[in-house]
Amino acid sequence: MQVPSQAETAPARAAGRAADVLAMHRLARRADGGETLLRWLAGRTGGWVGLLEPSGTVLVGNTPALDAAGSSLVTRGLDDMHARGLQTFAADDGPTRNAVFLAVDLPGGAENPVLAFVGADSVPRSLAADAATLLGTCWWAEAIRRNRQRVEDTEAGCREAVLHLLMSRQVSTARQLASALSPRLPDPVRVHVVDCGADDRAAVIRRCTELSGGMAWVVRCPVHVRQVIVIAPGSTKGLPRWGRPLEVAIASEVGGSVIGASDVVGLRDTAVAYEQAFHALAVARGRVQRWACFDSRLELAAILAPHGLQWATGLLEPLTTYVPARATDPDAHELAATVRSWLAFSTAATRHLKIHRNTLSARLRRIEELLELDLGRADQQAVLDLALRIRSTPRASGPPGPADPARVVALDDLLTMPAAQEWARNLLRPLRETAHASRHEATLRAWLDSGSRLSATAVVLGISVAAARKRCARLEQLLRRSLLHAPDARHDLWLALHAADLGRRAGHA
Repeated sequence: MQVPSQAETAPARAAGRAADVLAMHRLARRADGGETLLRWLAGRTGGWVGLLEPSGTVLVGNTPALDAAGSSLVTRGLDDMHARGLQTFAADDGPTRNAVFLAVDLPGGAENPVLAFVGADSVPRSLAADAATLLGTCWWAEAIRRNRQRVEDTEAGCREAVLHLLMSRQVSTARQLASALSPRLPDPVRVHVVDCGADDRAAVIRRCTELSGGMAWVVRCPVHVRQVIVIAPGSTKGLPRWGRPLEVAIASEVGGSVIGASDVVGLRDTAVAYEQAFHALAVARGRVQRWACFDSRLELAAILAPHGLQWATGLLEPLTTYVPARATDPDAHELAATVRSWLAFSTAATRHLKIHRNTLSARLRRIEELLELDLGRADQQAVLDLALRIRSTPRASGPPGPADPARVVALDDLLTMPAAQEWARNLLRPLRETAHASRHEATLRAWLDSGSRLSATAVVLGISVAAARKRCARLEQLLRRSLLHAPDARHDLWLALHAADLGRRAGHA
């Protein structure tokens, strides 16, 4: 057999090295380029390949993992390499197993990881050197991506914290925390709730920020994974001249999105505006244009506040004056925030408040004991929700003092006031002035009496769950309020029906 000359084999070696480098470059461009490249090297060399910390801890390695003898060889080899101050090193434990180590260069003075080859055959020196260079680039790029993701997660967490403070009406603290980010919190505000795909939220947040000219506070919803909350300036002064409202711009520019927008409110009423936007979102789902604004009506709490403040203060006094026996127990403020979140989001309050479901249950039991209410009943939920909203209604004279029993008016008396009766008629009018009004009202009453559970509603009405869902979806469009998703309108609707019943009985008297 003719043996090829050295001149004939050099081009072949160069071509082989070039092919290896090209293959490694293609793999390194992938999102998981480092891991993919290590797997390729393991197949190319027939041994185990891994990226190690200088201490010997495996950062990324092939499977199966090294056995005890291989791990011992790697440990000894790294110790010798660092003791001698070398950038490359070779070790063996006899004729059957070899190990090659190369320090991977990283920019910025970072501590260098080590590329290790462990196997029975020797590793081509050029292949190891080329792989170490590429892995250094991949590892540094991955470190930058990880750091950027940590920064983005931290910023998102801060924005959620600001949103939580606004929902709890702690505006001063929210402004202090928001000052570290941009933009400044606007006042007054218009809240938009954007429903989009869960995997698209990051892109939707960026697009909403662009469409608002960077002047809106955009944050992912901590409760609903498919939603983004946009707190935009209530005044259009200074906003980009799109020639259309922000909700229209978002619906046009963000494909597949559905948007609900609130009225213009003060920053301290962000929680109210959020509920308005959420109800508008329920209406928008049934519209071709995919957006809707809240149907402007006076809130019942604002109507009743002048006459009902003493009633609300008296009802909530055991809660607002509560002092826990232990410093570690939730205080009055934490309990009030918990019940507000639970009334709005039900069991999803655990995601909103970042607490365990057992913690939520324990706090609700304590609130029931303090207020002597059964929070499993829809009527008592509605009464408590109204009292909390009346207490948080803006007042010119500051926070209310203790309840004066002589000035307390019963809730039924408040609901028979002309303004409350007019509010109830306005809310229920779309329901009662449409075809099949009696069926719609029967569905609504069954839904309320069943604790807003579709399965129980279906049993009461003698229909399937799918039919009950379809009827409730129709009610959402008629009433322009959310029923199937929290925060829903069950409290206002129970109060409206109760007020209407009181008015009808008073009219017969």
